[in-house]
Amino acid sequence: MRRWAPAFLAVALLSCVVVARVVRAEGGEVDIGATLFHEGGGPLNMTVITPSVRGRIDPIDELTIRLGWDADIVTGASVAVVDAPGTRPDVITTATQLDDFRNVFSGGVELRSDFGSVRAGYSYGFESDYVSHALTLGARAELFERNTTFDLSYAHGWDSVCNVAQPRMQDPVERRRLPASTGCFSSDNSELTSQSVALNSLNGTWTQAWAPIFVTQVTLSAQLVDGFQSNPYRAVWLGRSSAQEHHPDHRFRYAGSLAARLWIAPISGALHAMGRAYRDSWGVQSLSAELAIEEVIEGALRIRARGRYYTQTGAAFFSDDYALAPRGEYFTGDRELSTMSSVMVGGSISYTLSAGADGPVLGFLSRLALLAKADWLHSEFPQFRYGTAAVPNRDALIVSLALEAEF
Repeated sequence: MRRWAPAFLAVALLSCVVVARVVRAEGGEVDIGATLFHEGGGPLNMTVITPSVRGRIDPIDELTIRLGWDADIVTGASVAVVDAPGTRPDVITTATQLDDFRNVFSGGVELRSDFGSVRAGYSYGFESDYVSHALTLGARAELFERNTTFDLSYAHGWDSVCNVAQPRMQDPVERRRLPASTGCFSSDNSELTSQSVALNSLNGTWTQAWAPIFVTQVTLSAQLVDGFQSNPYRAVWLGRSSAQEHHPDHRFRYAGSLAARLWIAPISGALHAMGRAYRDSWGVQSLSAELAIEEVIEGALRIRARGRYYTQTGAAFFSDDYALAPRGEYFTGDRELSTMSSVMVGGSISYTLSAGADGPVLGFLSRLALLAKADWLHSEFPQFRYGTAAVPNRDALIVSLALEAEF
């Protein structure tokens, strides 16, 4: 997959140029971007490269058609059996290599009027062990000379996860983990099966401009997940043997956030603050806060710096050692279902050229923007251990580059 990734990206860039020439006469936009995520720490590491191409066409003023392609090129290592006993004091040495390549194709339409818009979209994603479908519907209303905006959206997803066939429907403590994705979704392999996951998400946003320099936004969201939610590759040591981790089939999540943005004229910049609270039916509760400042330099150059803090409680069924302290019928090897906290710091810089008195940018563009972004993320897992060892891969670097061209 890694060998072919540059070829896929080259094809995407070429396709983008073709699309750009098609939409030039009608008006539209093409965005090309890529994000690198790298998390390191001894034998455990993860690298994800995410290229993307998105296009927008406006055949008429009231209609927008969108198309997109995203991919995840994944390589790394993970622990197969959490807390497995052995001759070494930890189980990190049992980490196994993994590689995967995920594609997501999406499209949508939006109809607009002077008072709002309605939209619909569909996406299809596939990889060696997971297939996803998602349908989204949304509506937006603008009131009081567009100082007040309400946005409501609903999304339904129906996914399929590859897993080991358990013909006798064993008790969870007897279920085997999936060793590899080879043969997934193949009718010729009777040892594998697929399990379904249904997702229903509702999101509402109220954006209010209280003054030309001050804007707030309130967001409420809820999601119901129904189906197989465990990691099929991960097993947990239960005392005498290991078993594929076992999560509840139902999870209800809900969250609320408040954000504010204040324009500060003396520095030609804006101050942004956000707070978010989250809770779910598994007992996880979290709080996060973010503070950012953005400054405009000579109109075309924008620099943004931000910091974010996040903290959460563990799931009700999480235990650091299920052999000694079981938590009922469910068990997990997911570190992100334990008590954790994280700090993120980073910034971005963008440069935008717009058509002016001298004519279009490069002779045919109404706008051209370049964006570079970098964040450093550090996480702490005070209750999670691999055997007797703390989590080694607690630091991650996230770098993004993007090019936006509007016609």
